[in-house]
Amino acid sequence: MQFYKYILLLVGLAWSQLAYSQSYFSGQLVNGQGEAIISATIHWQDSASIGAVTDFEGKFRILRLDTVQPHTLEIRHLSYEPVSVEILPSEQDLILTVGDDLLLEQATVEVTAKQGDAFASTINPINVETLGQCELRRAACCSLAESFENNGTVNVSFTDAVTGARDIEMLGLRGIYSQLMIENRPNFNRLGLAYGLEYIPGTFVESIQISKGASTVRNGVEGLTGQINTELIKPHNAPKLYLNGFLNHLGRSELNLNLAHKFNERTATGLLLHGNYFNQAIDHNGDNFMDIPLKRQLNALWRLNHRTKNLHAEINAQAILDQREGGQVASFFSAADLPQRLYQIDSDIERYEVFGKLGFIGFDNPLQSLALIYSLSQHNQSSSFGDRLYEGKQNTAYLNLLFQTPLGKGQELMAGFNYRLDDFQEQVNELNMDRKEQQSALFAEYNWQQELDPETGRGFGLIAGLRLDQVQTLNGMQYLPTGRLNFKYNFNQDFIIRASGGRGIRLPNLLIENFRYLPSSRAFILNETPAVEKAWNYGLNITRNYILGERAGSLSLDIYRTDFEQRLVADIDHSSSQVQFYNLDGRSFANSILLSWTQDLIENLELRLAYKYNDVYTTHHGQLTWMAFSPRHRGLMALQYQLPKSGWQFNFNSQLVGPQRLPTLYGDLSNLPAYRQEALSPTFALLNAQVSKKLGKGWEVYLGGENLTNYRQEQPILGAQDPFGQNLQPQLFDASAVYAPVFGTMVYAGFRYTLGEKTKADPHAGHHHGPNEEHHATKEHHHENGAELLIKSDPQCGMCQTTISQGLEKIEGVYHASVNLNSKTVEIHYDEEKTNPAALRKALSKLGYPADELPADPKAHDQLPACCQQH
Repeated sequence: MQFYKYILLLVGLAWSQLAYSQSYFSGQLVNGQGEAIISATIHWQDSASIGAVTDFEGKFRILRLDTVQPHTLEIRHLSYEPVSVEILPSEQDLILTVGDDLLLEQATVEVTAKQGDAFASTINPINVETLGQCELRRAACCSLAESFENNGTVNVSFTDAVTGARDIEMLGLRGIYSQLMIENRPNFNRLGLAYGLEYIPGTFVESIQISKGASTVRNGVEGLTGQINTELIKPHNAPKLYLNGFLNHLGRSELNLNLAHKFNERTATGLLLHGNYFNQAIDHNGDNFMDIPLKRQLNALWRLNHRTKNLHAEINAQAILDQREGGQVASFFSAADLPQRLYQIDSDIERYEVFGKLGFIGFDNPLQSLALIYSLSQHNQSSSFGDRLYEGKQNTAYLNLLFQTPLGKGQELMAGFNYRLDDFQEQVNELNMDRKEQQSALFAEYNWQQELDPETGRGFGLIAGLRLDQVQTLNGMQYLPTGRLNFKYNFNQDFIIRASGGRGIRLPNLLIENFRYLPSSRAFILNETPAVEKAWNYGLNITRNYILGERAGSLSLDIYRTDFEQRLVADIDHSSSQVQFYNLDGRSFANSILLSWTQDLIENLELRLAYKYNDVYTTHHGQLTWMAFSPRHRGLMALQYQLPKSGWQFNFNSQLVGPQRLPTLYGDLSNLPAYRQEALSPTFALLNAQVSKKLGKGWEVYLGGENLTNYRQEQPILGAQDPFGQNLQPQLFDASAVYAPVFGTMVYAGFRYTLGEKTKADPHAGHHHGPNEEHHATKEHHHENGAELLIKSDPQCGMCQTTISQGLEKIEGVYHASVNLNSKTVEIHYDEEKTNPAALRKALSKLGYPADELPADPKAHDQLPACCQQH
């Protein structure tokens, strides 16, 4: 059967080579009145030989130089001065507006501007969902672990009742089967797994891309159910200073500080700092164990980026110090009940990492590029759980070399070499798992996208990848081939269907992946040496974007199946006092169906609904069994509402979690809650809400609450009164059977402050721009009665830049108006004999925006798009 699977993949790859592939950038060029600019010539600054001409609608397509680095477009027309704009690799279908005074005013507005804060691409053959910064601000998002509250694809839950560790679920399977990456570099998927989701603070995050199913082979194939890539804040585009503070009613506090400095257009540096502290012992459920462990974390990331015409270099250094304390506390007991020994939990973690990228695009062929992604890391962890001691140390070296080149006319191939070395020293009491693992691979990936009808957007795309891994483990050396295929067909630009299939492999990490069972009396029994895990994933996605009346909406259906060839089974059902580990002997699979609907109900009110069905089974000692802690049903409802004119934003979400099978228990269960006797958790719902207010001058405050219904799991820790088993008839002690929150309602408050670049604009300087910067002329102009005026306003996005610039430049006497989103200012260059500051402030107000002390005209403000209205 496997042979035929590989044949199908090879046939798909060979078939795709028969036609031309296209990696294009598309856009539309219009003037200040929104009219098409016809017959403009467009070419890349780095390659004048690759060009295009705008058609009668102002539209154009131009072959990309590569999909790794940003490049600058040069635009020329007989009626306009030459202008230029930087295009990022992720940008597509932009509307480029040339102002009436010959300036390029807007270069970052996507045709997909109707996308919300979270959106799915209709261009990429891979099913990718992107979460932007606006999406992340719908909740506190103190870390990556709290960034998926409004997302139906990824679910996060606590692994146990005492450590505070969290795990994600995607396509019905645990997070160990999703490849977690930081800027396309695998991370926190070995010893960093236990608390890794908390090691990426929310203020470090620029965006999150969730790739479902069998995705690319470039960065590895350990993601059996998909990849989650986190892009961090880039120093070139970051504000000079960003400060965030957080405090909840239990006493947990956090402080985040981001600093950025641009030495020049080529070089920029940034420093991202995070600290959190919690030192309040809390026991709401009366089991004498802390509901939340005491925490102290310091996290620092330094970044340096340098880019020239031919080279892009990046180096980063990160250090994390994390301490946690949990378990029993003497003050929870009365003097008569104080035990001779307290069950205490401690963790000390130190992590250091140097990582970065090096890209070269100076080849004679401008379509070629070479990139190197690298990292060196050390992770040290020392933990104790009563008498059980865990010691772990991991040294890792990682390299990923990628080469991109065209194949004939328009064809594109990405090929490369990947290497990873992990040196582990890991043990729990008498169980020693010291080992070295090496994994090296050669891979190739072919990309073909064909537009069949430019008018409607009908077309198709294909990505086919093959990879050969050499893996060396305790079982010896193996050569493991993998292949993946992603296909999409656009009926039009708003209706798309995708299909994917492919194989994945991963090296299991027995101890850290079963960290939840360490705070228990269960013995770890290793029946055989773990084998490399292998699985096939197949998926189908249908996405339909639409306009209902004047309101945008989107409907999406995902259907995925994962079939395991080999898997390390952690059997907690065979014995209540053991966790048995053995390699799969039988079937193991996961079926997942997700239906998502997003709809703008009324102006400024968005509704998001999602329903997920998971069907996950594996074989335990010859019997196919429903996987524990895997709810079959999940639901999500999220609402976002923005009040016009006032800067208020309200967010609400409700998560429904269906029944989960709990581990089988043996013996007398009469003293346990009913749900433990039935080994089935009840259905429950969680409610979260947040309100935020922008105060102006870079300040924003927010207030929120989690688990507002105060739902808590009854008796989450079994045998909590006798964790050392000292009674005559000791019970099983187990803190791992957690299906719901252990603590109740949590209320929090916080603030955000952004200090942007507040330098005066130079209307005469040629300049390349990022998405949040001003756009200036590329040729000098002189004005006899020239004057300048800087107005404090509140623009929100790129569409605001266009609205303000175009609106003000229609006024007689205004030469140029530029908008800075970071400093929230509008700079106007005008003829002082034809207009004056009072008239210009009034004109800005009439556009719907505040102008210094003059408020925005209410009627004009209400007619602005939702993303432009002051929050």
